[in-house]
Order: sequence, then C-alpha cells, then structure tokens
Amino acid sequence: MRVWLMCVALATAPSVGLAETSKKPADPKVRPSAEAKAGKPPPKKAPAAGAKPAPAPPPEQDAGTPPARPSFRWDIPAVTAWVESPGLQVTDGVPMHLQLARSSWQMDPLIQHMVDRFRAAGLFISTSPEALNSPIAEPMLTALDTETLTAYTVIFQKNQDNTVTLILGTSDVSKYTPGGSTQLDWAPMMAGAEQVTRSNLEGSQMAMYAVKATSAEVREFYQVELTRAGFVEDPEQPGVFQRGTEQLTIRTQPEGDMLMVGLYRKLGVQPK
Repeated sequence: MRVWLMCVALATAPSVGLAETSKKPADPKVRPSAEAKAGKPPPKKAPAAGAKPAPAPPPEQDAGTPPARPSFRWDIPAVTAWVESPGLQVTDGVPMHLQLARSSWQMDPLIQHMVDRFRAAGLFISTSPEALNSPIAEPMLTALDTETLTAYTVIFQKNQDNTVTLILGTSDVSKYTPGGSTQLDWAPMMAGAEQVTRSNLEGSQMAMYAVKATSAEVREFYQVELTRAGFVEDPEQPGVFQRGTEQLTIRTQPEGDMLMVGLYRKLGVQPK
C-alpha cells in the first residue's frame, strides 16, 4: 500500500522546470476510474476458478535468536534389558526418575558415548575434581541442562558377563526442597557422618553416608541402637533388622579412608 501511494504521488505531482508547452493533451479515450479519482488503489482481481493461491513467504529467522537446543533423550547402544522404576524417587529433596539399562558394550566406549551425547545436547559437564569425586566406587557422570535445570546422571556398573548396567537418573533440580536436618527420622546415624544422601521411593527409603569407622564398629552401633528401638536382627541374615512389618538393612563398603554405610528401609514386609 505504501509503495502504491508513493507511485501515485509521483505520477500526479507537477513537473518542475518544464515549460508549460511540454504538456501533452490528455487522450480523450482514456478516462480515469472512480477509484483513481478518489485516490484509492484499484480493486484486486479475483483469482481464476481452480487457481492455486500463491504460497506465503517463509518467515525470516531472527539473526539475534540462537537456534533451539535439541532435547536430550537417553540413547544407550546395544541395549539388552531396560527397566523403569515405579514412580518418582526423591533424593536430597530433588525429585528423580530412575531407569536401568543393560548394554553389551564395554565400559570405556559407553562412558565416551554418554559424554558425546551430553555435549551434543548442549549440556554442561563439570570437569572440576570436586565434581568428579563420587561416594560410590562405580564410574558416575552428571550433566546439567542450564535452561530447564534438569540434571542427568548415569552410573556405570560392570557385570560378570562383561555387560554393563547403567543406572539412569533424571532430576528436576528446579523443584528442589531443602530437607533441613541431616538426621534421619527412621534410622540413627553414627556420630561424624559425612556426605549424607537420602532417597524416598514408594514403600521404601534409602540413605547413605560416610564415616571414619570400621565395619565392626558400625555393626555394633546398629545392633545396640536398633535393639533399643525394638528391632530384632535376623540370625540368618546379619545386618537385617525387623520390627513388625518394618525392615531395616545395614550394609557397609570401604571407600578410601572412609567407610560407606548404606541404610535401606522397607515397609510392609511380613516377619518370618
């Protein structure tokens, strides 16, 4: 519309610097239309019957807008088994969805594959020594989507048949809820407990912490404390305590100069 008005203005403007005699008489056979007299554009002609409308021009991409980040999905090569965990797990106040996969690939190629997948999705992978320290013996890799605050964690466990089990965790860090005290309300912990992690799942709870103690000292501590709380240790399964339908299992594993203590609580377990 603006271009057409400019053309009309230029066509109807008087010529400057031209003699009056240079004007040619108007052709009497050509008469201006009513629209031209009113200063309106001529009406558009209707397209012929059966004619296809002209395609709309493609939208222009804003040069200042970065391309959308590709969404990340777990891509595990050579999968031989896949297990979905029921419901959401809460670990240290962060909701997490767990999945397990088994792959016939070897450990090192699998780790490199996951690093490449994280980088291809534009996720942040920390390389600081503090971030690489893990309270467990298995290799662990974590990446973060800084836009959605979604963390992706994979733990690699080598099996005796040369396959690798991958524990896949997807955490929504944006829904973090502080847990307050590091103490548990369902089991005691030894004095000096460090690196405390807690998880809640439907019908069960789990906690893990590090302590400077021996396995014998941990065993004695829980025998005394849990017996005082009304638990009875299973004589056939050391470290398994029962109180009604509540079951507590205590496990230990050396990790450097510390001892990792794992506590597993299950509800609805019928006593023997």
